[in-house]
Amino acid sequence: MLEDRVSMKKGACRIFFFFSFLLLANSARAALPNGFGGWGTKSFLPITAARLSSFAGEDAPVVREYGFVAGQRREYVKGSFLLTVTLWQMQDSTGSYGLFTFYREPGMATVEGEQEQAVAGGDRWLIQQGPYVVDIRGTGLTIGEAKFLATQIPRPRRSEDMLPTLPDYLPQQALVPQSPKFLLGPVAFERLEKDLPSSVIGFDLGAEAVIAQYRLDGRTVQLLLVSYATPQLAAKKLEGFQQLPIISTGEKGKQVFIQRKGPLVGFILNAPGQATAEKLLNRIQYEGVIVWNQYVSGPRENVGSMMINIFILAGVLLFISLVAGISFGGLRILAKKFLPFPIFDRPSHTEIIQLHLSE
Repeated sequence: MLEDRVSMKKGACRIFFFFSFLLLANSARAALPNGFGGWGTKSFLPITAARLSSFAGEDAPVVREYGFVAGQRREYVKGSFLLTVTLWQMQDSTGSYGLFTFYREPGMATVEGEQEQAVAGGDRWLIQQGPYVVDIRGTGLTIGEAKFLATQIPRPRRSEDMLPTLPDYLPQQALVPQSPKFLLGPVAFERLEKDLPSSVIGFDLGAEAVIAQYRLDGRTVQLLLVSYATPQLAAKKLEGFQQLPIISTGEKGKQVFIQRKGPLVGFILNAPGQATAEKLLNRIQYEGVIVWNQYVSGPRENVGSMMINIFILAGVLLFISLVAGISFGGLRILAKKFLPFPIFDRPSHTEIIQLHLSE
């Protein structure tokens, strides 16, 4: 028993060290370089869940909502220039994309990359790839150096780099560049939208949202697009939205216009009038598609065909048994008739083992 317990403890220790090694390998896989292009590390700090507020400040609840896993921060120096680079690792690409859009601002320029998404403006760069977001703040960074940092982000497999499709439904005409922000929960929503209560959106039901700015009729208008799991759920939520005071009896200039398209519900905020709101709502790029995908069983899965095949197989086996029996019996008869010595019969004097239980 003692040896078994020792073996079990050794096995548990091996499993523990194995998974610890995997975790360390994964954390080391997504690491900022010690130096690049003349930049050298001034300081390095890992970011843990317990210390998230020290690095993200008031954005810590937002980062956590997008699925924070781990991170690290390095300060680089190059002559008189200083860079602060933060690497955020989220649970998946959906969360990293959401954090990327939350941090980017209108006016930032898109930087072309191979697989990553990157924007730059002023003294800030943002790079998103897979579950990672790199936030660079400071001056003196060139495009080539920023692209080198992007190459340090592990490239995920295609199955792990699926971005949300909801932003694709946004109208592109009159859209303010870099303004769409993808939302997964009420914390980020409340930071961006004050007129609608987050509790009515239904994030607890798996809803996703994207909010974007548009320039229409000389005014900045906001479009909030919410996606639900099914059109039925969206229709039910629409009935609740229409009872909100800001939608049903809103004051002129503050009224919210709403429309449903399949599983999507669109809100127009700050629209100058109903005509402008309907124009933008009608541009939502969603079309319902009906697909007939009812499963039809094949001939091999038909119960009647299966029973017929069973009877056929039983008949074949009976026929084989009959032929084999006749052949064996005929062979014995022929051997007994034509051969001078017995092959299949027992000798005439065969000793039988007796137990003699009566004695």
